[in-house]
Amino acid sequence: MNPDQHLHAATRSGHPLISVVVPSYNHGRYIGACLDSLMFQDYPNLEIIITDDASTDDSVAVIRRFLRDVAHATASYACRYDPAADVVERAVHPRYARTGRRIVFLRAEANAGSTANYNQGLSQCTGEYCTFVPADDICHPQLFSTLAWPLMDDTADFAYADMFVVDDDMRILREFRLPEHSFDASFRSWYLCGVAKLYRRALHDRFGPFDETADADDHECFLRFALGGARFVHVPHTLYSVRSHQGRETGLHAPGRFARLLEHSKRLTLMAREREPAPPGAWREEMVSTGALAAPAAPGAPGAPDADGAPGAGRAPHATHTAHGPHPVAERVVLTDEERSFFTEGNGAATPSPPPPPPDDDEEARRG
Repeated sequence: MNPDQHLHAATRSGHPLISVVVPSYNHGRYIGACLDSLMFQDYPNLEIIITDDASTDDSVAVIRRFLRDVAHATASYACRYDPAADVVERAVHPRYARTGRRIVFLRAEANAGSTANYNQGLSQCTGEYCTFVPADDICHPQLFSTLAWPLMDDTADFAYADMFVVDDDMRILREFRLPEHSFDASFRSWYLCGVAKLYRRALHDRFGPFDETADADDHECFLRFALGGARFVHVPHTLYSVRSHQGRETGLHAPGRFARLLEHSKRLTLMAREREPAPPGAWREEMVSTGALAAPAAPGAPGAPDADGAPGAGRAPHATHTAHGPHPVAERVVLTDEERSFFTEGNGAATPSPPPPPPDDDEEARRG
């Protein structure tokens, strides 16, 4: 089933396709659990796009093992006692669901930074709704089925939920309950939305991708959405676990980088206090009037992003928000929805072979 067929099948089933970008850089310790939390969502149609920004740890090896396990790994459970043989029989089943998941893995040739990595994944999205989940966070099983409802009911364009803050042992440090949404509460007091979130991909078509020159990139982007008239809703359920960075202040949370992020957020908060958002839904009326609001296009279709992330023939690049241009890809792996077959391609002379099935003595693959 190709991406376009997958999209239409998802729409016919009554569950629009959700694209989830998982940006990764040196998160080998965490990314396996993050990806498992997506595979075991109760929402039936997810596209998972993993973008590794030239990690120097074992992240790529962890991701490749995950892809192999999705295709081949089994688990088992005790199902029947045979007294004659004094044996407890076990039923063997695939470790991961065989349907409802399409996985794309992109490995960058060189590190381009976190925001460029978000945009690389975003350029590959084909779902009607989208989000990004940092590789060290955990999505609770009902995250997307819950956040999709206000979008499917057309009462919101952007839905967000509450979260736990956890340490590396998954101990809950605190529960973070966000205020009910208003422009004042979510953007003028401080930036209080957008961690556990789901929103319409068409918002990026209207307002552009993440700004690669912005230190507080998600704050800046979602403020753009709000000022343009996107409808936000707070869903008062704890559906996500975000890891505390205390004791591992690296990447975005390195002291100098995080200080710049806070300064940018302060400026964005002051700007929000000086401006009035457009009427709710104004962005959609504008897109409908110009004919720009249409069904999402699959990669390779007219107007869709090409395999390397470059805009297709019918879609203008958002140059004002992109510092680095297309993100060069060294490896691209696609795991299809039904066949669980692999396709690999890259810019080098050789590409990796499809991952083999696990050996018979692979204890982890058999774990029930």
